[in-house]
Amino acid sequence: MGTIKRATRRVAGKTKEVIAEVVGDGKLQEEGQAEQRKSEEEDKEPGTLNPLGNLHRLT
Repeated sequence: MGTIKRATRRVAGKTKEVIAEVVGDGKLQEEGQAEQRKSEEEDKEPGTLNPLGNLHRLT
């Protein structure tokens, strides 16, 4: 997944969490935290872009 999508998900999660704290909605706060965790987990995954990945086939 792209860096922009991960950053967007992280910001959306934090926004939900802050709004939930103001409104007092526990479920929305949990959703926001879950989105942030998912974004952090995706940050730890190795990137899938490998432009030289099939170079061995050419030789």
